[in-house]
Parts: sequence; structure tokens; C-alpha cells
Amino acid sequence: VKGNLYVLFRVEFPKDGELSKKAIFQLKKLLPSPAMDIEYDEEDVEVCHLDAGDVKNFGKGGAASHGDNYDSDDEEGGPGQVQCQQS
Repeated sequence: VKGNLYVLFRVEFPKDGELSKKAIFQLKKLLPSPAMDIEYDEEDVEVCHLDAGDVKNFGKGGAASHGDNYDSDDEEGGPGQVQCQQS
């Protein structure tokens, strides 16, 4: 099933001068360098791009839901199993 994945990011950046020099140093130690090259296998990765979205549209559109999402495809009728006819 394909559809739209919506992720809402709420980021609050500190104001200029709000962080101490010690806090800035610690953050630079913890976070990767902005110019850091990341190696990955192109066969295992799906490249996605972020687009601005409207929060009012979250949950609208995309793939239609059919039945219980936790139902297993393996449980549907197969050889030797009886299926109920639905109208």
C-alpha cells in the first residue's frame, strides 16, 4: 500500500546569545559536522525529499484503508481452506 507519509516537525531554535559557549561546544561535539559525508548503499535506500505541507491536510488522501491493518495475508483462503462468500 502506498500513500502519503506526513511528519510534523516543530523546531524551536535558541535565540542569539541564549546558549553558553560551553553548551555550544558540547552540541558541536555531539552533532555531526554539517559537511560530513554519509556512505550508504543505493540499493537499500529510498531517497525522499521534504516538501512543505499543510497540517490541515494530514490524514486526508493517500491509500484507502481496507479492513483491519493487522490482518495477515496468510490467513486468507488457500488450499483446503473454506472462504465465506461476501456480497
